[in-house]
Amino acid sequence: MSGRHRPHGPRAKMRAAVPARMVELTIDSVGARGDGLARLDGDMVFVPYTVPGDRVLARVEGRRGDGLAAGLVEVVEAGPARVAAPCPHFGRCGGCALQHMDEEAYAAWKVDLLRTQLARQRLGDIEPAPLVRVPPGSRRRATFAFVRRRGDALVGFNARASHAVVDLERCLLLAPELTAVLPALRAVLAATVPEGGGSGGGDVVAALTETGLDLLIEAEARLDLFDRERLAAFADAADLARLSWRRPGSGLVEPIARRRPAVVRFGGVAVEPAPGSFLQPTKGGELAITERVVAAVAVADPVADLYAGSGCFSLPLAAAGHSVHAVEGEEGPVRALDAAARQAALPVAAEVRDIARRPLLADELRRFQAVVLDPPRAGAAAQAEQLAAAGPPVVVMVSCNPATLARDLRVLVDGGYRVDSLTPIDQFPWSAHLEAVAVLRR
Repeated sequence: MSGRHRPHGPRAKMRAAVPARMVELTIDSVGARGDGLARLDGDMVFVPYTVPGDRVLARVEGRRGDGLAAGLVEVVEAGPARVAAPCPHFGRCGGCALQHMDEEAYAAWKVDLLRTQLARQRLGDIEPAPLVRVPPGSRRRATFAFVRRRGDALVGFNARASHAVVDLERCLLLAPELTAVLPALRAVLAATVPEGGGSGGGDVVAALTETGLDLLIEAEARLDLFDRERLAAFADAADLARLSWRRPGSGLVEPIARRRPAVVRFGGVAVEPAPGSFLQPTKGGELAITERVVAAVAVADPVADLYAGSGCFSLPLAAAGHSVHAVEGEEGPVRALDAAARQAALPVAAEVRDIARRPLLADELRRFQAVVLDPPRAGAAAQAEQLAAAGPPVVVMVSCNPATLARDLRVLVDGGYRVDSLTPIDQFPWSAHLEAVAVLRR
């Protein structure tokens, strides 16, 4: 709890003392995390896997913030928006929260996530554009959790609010290639990662590139020669483009097999991102965002691309004729972006810089006619302050968090910008995550 003290004294004890009990509730709405909301004796109750109009039997389990957390026991009477969830893992896997809600209600709820946060920042007069939908089955990047257990390896996603791993058979969100590799991945992890002790589990960052799968395994195992040979044989048998290994916390990536470059294309420009680098989760979502970024920048030049990653926006902007100054906090993506720009002879200057700690200041911003930024979920509070004071005529903000987006938009609007357009893009189906592209001018 950074910057805050944990609660102490009688109030903390009173809040913790919530007896478990069975209650019957009627769900009124769905909250920001995808849980149904009901009222009980003046308290808000959060009940997962419910929809408005459901009458349910629930078990109150304790406090959650200023309300109560409850587990769903039985749907006594279904609400009008309830449908059968299509995935056999739904309810156990923590990846999806809303497969049980019909399409119309779900789409409305997604846009309301954005509207609610705008209203909290006194920006309720901004009307989002229609929701852009990215279909399930197209996700090209995922981080799988794994754990070693009784001679085997479980590989999948974490259960809801838990470190337990739900062993994945199939996933309706993922591109088929990502789930097809799981049986062979389980086998090699079971043979390579020891059980128990400080290891026994980890993560696998998987990306489907244009040239095949790119896997980065993160685990504590110390690899010997036989382990490396076993992993290289797995890469060959699974026809991976690239396989790498990283010990958690080390920051050092060990190449295991690079059978061919793991290539993606941004604006038609081939890039080989560093292992584990950020990639928009779907190609359709990336294209929808990029199209709006390039259109918003129009003829403005030069352009600063902040939180640039491996060049998702920098390279399309440069290919469209703009001079781009790309800023990213990690060296690996900057090296990949710089190499791709040089190979394509594009006007991109790339800089390694932590924007959260060292935002571009007024004297640095003056030379740009447009700024594009795609910050992490924490948003870009420090950079928004600088843009509000001395930003260019055009700012395009891409965000995966409606709350921090609305907060940063408030700062920019107070600094004299107006929001020309705000487009929600759902490339995280059935979850509480929402992408959005905001175009601001002054």
